[in-house]
Amino acid sequence: MKTFSILLCGIFLLAITSSLEAGELILYRASLDTGRLKFSSIPEIPENLLDKQSGKTFGMRLSSGKKVCYEQNISYSPRFARPGVKAFQMDSNLVLQAPGRVVPYVTAGIGFIVTWGQDLTDDLQPEELAAAAFSMGRNFSLNYGGGIKLRRIAGPVGFNFDLRGYTLPGAREGSLNFRQMSFGVAFTW
Repeated sequence: MKTFSILLCGIFLLAITSSLEAGELILYRASLDTGRLKFSSIPEIPENLLDKQSGKTFGMRLSSGKKVCYEQNISYSPRFARPGVKAFQMDSNLVLQAPGRVVPYVTAGIGFIVTWGQDLTDDLQPEELAAAAFSMGRNFSLNYGGGIKLRRIAGPVGFNFDLRGYTLPGAREGSLNFRQMSFGVAFTW
């Protein structure tokens, strides 16, 4: 775990230094809308407990470039899909955007998400089993989406509205899809 933490810090520092030339920092708050988790490894969970629920997350995005950009995202979810389940997420994206102060954009990328919370044991209630199902450990993720940036509303400060879709193709021997809608404060330089 220590090696993983050092590697993660190194990637984050590289993302920061590559973005210092010209770019944006977005601090955001988002709501998550998880889809239904489909898997066969925990059959004791009633189907209705795996239906979609919401969560919340907050994080930051660093990007650099004018029309074609590189973006690095890092976020934390104190409630991912179920109460008691937390998540850490990191993504690297390609962003295509228009120039100007009002900037529509599209994005796609890859990353990973780590979820943890309820441990899977033999004496869990159905709600606890559902939370354990979403405590999946480390998973590869794909994401896509778009939004609009309102740049330099007050000096270097602006706003960002964003909607992204995420897919975790290897979640519990199945897949999990979720949406993230965010609002953020953007600092442009």
